Amino acid sequence: MHPTLLGALCLLLSFTHALPTLVTRDLSTDEAAKIAVGGPPNGGPPLGISAAAITNFQAVNFLENIESSFFENGLNNLTHLWAPHNPALSVAIDVVNKVHAQELIHVATAKGILKANNATTFERCQYNFPVSNAGEFLSLANVITSVGIGGVINLISGLAQTDAKIVQGPASILSAEARHDAFFRQAIGLVPTPSPFDTRLSAQMVLSFDNQFVVPGSCGANMPQFVPLPALSIVPTQGNNYWYQVPATGTGVPVKFAFEKSEVKLTGKPLFVGWVNQASKIAYSAATLNGDGYVETTIPDGLAGMAFGALTEQNAALDVNALTPLTLAGPAPVQIS
Repeated sequence: MHPTLLGALCLLLSFTHALPTLVTRDLSTDEAAKIAVGGPPNGGPPLGISAAAITNFQAVNFLENIESSFFENGLNNLTHLWAPHNPALSVAIDVVNKVHAQELIHVATAKGILKANNATTFERCQYNFPVSNAGEFLSLANVITSVGIGGVINLISGLAQTDAKIVQGPASILSAEARHDAFFRQAIGLVPTPSPFDTRLSAQMVLSFDNQFVVPGSCGANMPQFVPLPALSIVPTQGNNYWYQVPATGTGVPVKFAFEKSEVKLTGKPLFVGWVNQASKIAYSAATLNGDGYVETTIPDGLAGMAFGALTEQNAALDVNALTPLTLAGPAPVQIS
């Protein structure tokens, strides 16, 4: 992106005004393929996949429904509400148009695999995305995409053990998602490639995080069966809302998280925040309660890019799948750099 345009995009994040949201029509797979410059793989979906793989692709179907809906909503708002007041957003419209179409192709690919294996597929639910201007949309796009990347890494890790022959497709999705995220990071004034590794998240963490955007009751049985973790969110500073974490926090600085007291079962044991970041072991920082539903800690050194915090009463679990069942609330995305 041209430096002048990047500067204009970053500048507009500070001056966009809250506007109502619109919902645009969905695209057919053929229409999406023309915009995405490619459709689902034409070699046919894999057959005879494992039960674990089916569960994983159902999660992908559910999550990609959310992502495609988010970018559809954002594309419509960019085109009709925000860009007319900010010409610099024309580049964002072009990119989000492709991202939206490519997410629809990911949905069609996951559903095609599931249908070929006589497995249940999921249609869209109703969603509520808490953005009211272009800056918030681009910042939340970075967060949602980072969470999605973590989920795809976990999917590939699982398939490598149960269905190694079909890893190529999800691996191809992973690199496409990473390119999406690089644009959103640059659009909000961050380095596109902040760290040598991306961060794996467990399926339960990804589903729990994205489930907050689902309108309660709108899915019925049309969603994966899982127990959502209680939410944990960073308390904003400098008047920023939860999603708009620019400038980034850095490390060695205090941070405050909020959780719903009625949903989190504290036993009186010492509290920690487990930090999931890159391909490293979980880093822990001691945490202290500060009022009802709030906890404070200090971001440890050695983190970069987007990290994810989980409130826990232990500091021994070494990886995200070991940490997940010991998580009291989370994950909370934190923009480190």
